[in-house]
Amino acid sequence: MGTHKTGTTSIQQFGNRRAQQLREVGLWYPGYDLIGLKRHPAHHDFSHAVAGTLSTLSFEQANDFIAAIAQGAGDASHVLLSAEPIYRHLIPTKTKNSAEYWAARDAYIARLAEVTAPLQPEILIVLRRQDDFSRSLYQENVKARHMKQDFRSFLKTRLPNFQYLEQINLFKKYFKIVDIAIFEDLAENGELIRDFFRHIGIEIGKIDKIAEFNESLPIELVEFKRQLNMTGLSKQQLASISRVLLDVGQNTDEFLRRSDLDWIPASEMTAFMDRFAEANAQIFAMMKNPPKRDTLFPPGRPRSEVFGELSMERFKAINALVLQRVLAGSAV
Repeated sequence: MGTHKTGTTSIQQFGNRRAQQLREVGLWYPGYDLIGLKRHPAHHDFSHAVAGTLSTLSFEQANDFIAAIAQGAGDASHVLLSAEPIYRHLIPTKTKNSAEYWAARDAYIARLAEVTAPLQPEILIVLRRQDDFSRSLYQENVKARHMKQDFRSFLKTRLPNFQYLEQINLFKKYFKIVDIAIFEDLAENGELIRDFFRHIGIEIGKIDKIAEFNESLPIELVEFKRQLNMTGLSKQQLASISRVLLDVGQNTDEFLRRSDLDWIPASEMTAFMDRFAEANAQIFAMMKNPPKRDTLFPPGRPRSEVFGELSMERFKAINALVLQRVLAGSAV
């Protein structure tokens, strides 16, 4: 069930594409075709249906899906459902303060446990360093969800996303088994998919090349998109621009991939990580097979430079690149 930005899309695409071969080695990656609906690589619609939000599945169909899995599992030693929105859903969906947020999270997880009870499921949560997770999640929200907030405001309003211990304890309240894996360890050798399935007890064979999903944008393109999010453009128009920006961002001569650049000073990001140090230590202590180090996460990469702002001249230059791509596409 995530978190977001921990390689979930690649795992889901692989699981869906290789479903038959995985079934032969003991893992079933079921699809909605079980109940007569279109199959999707991930189980997001199931997680949405449990929350009662807009979904191609109704709540009744979500229950039917679980019943069909329970009936059809047969000799599969493992059944995998993968949906990172499980990490963020609330009942009700809107909350005004921290107390309401955690009550709404509790309500969602309780309903998830009720719906999935026939499977007696084990929860696997993959965690990523809070600083890297925050950067990646912020970019994704600006790129795909049209966020208008700056990074500092995002950290303040999304604090529960980074409170891993509290999230884990809620799942432990309703599920007998809650397993924890660390994204940085799974991705360490460039074998995230293989190491993920190995973590859950499945050895997979040769892996064909996996396309990159949810590509990242250079930091100034993220800020360019955030500025556009504050205009009157429609969601559809903004989504089209996001696709163009992904294309534009591939120009490494125009957009350098600077690993030393961050949204806030290093001292602020260090303080942000420090606020989770005690909780992360408790998570480390509860892991069945903790990593061979003294901390939950490996050391982060230092980022010494701060992205200031997008100058008007740079904004115009990026805008010209975007317009060139849009006009070229229109001509075709």
